[in-house]
Amino acid sequence: MSPEEAQKNMKKWEEWIGGLAKAGKFKAGEPLGKEAKVINGTKKVVTDGPFAESKEVVGGYLIVTAKDLTEAAEIAKDCPIYEGDGSTEVRDITPM
Repeated sequence: MSPEEAQKNMKKWEEWIGGLAKAGKFKAGEPLGKEAKVINGTKKVVTDGPFAESKEVVGGYLIVTAKDLTEAAEIAKDCPIYEGDGSTEVRDITPM
């Protein structure tokens, strides 16, 4: 992406999240860094990662207020990520 395209893209994200905030739907959200550590198994081996295929990379998260998963999915449909052929995964948060 050129710097101009990146700036336009960021503006779309700011406007979308700003609209969610005004509607009282935005709770939290941040992009995720590129570096990570993965801990596996009973020996708790730590390796650099993640090494997911690019189609499985999680770039960030957004927490919204919705009455159910269907409403959350409707909110997600307006996300700017689809303009770059991206995808989202919508999940509920189970209180503990």
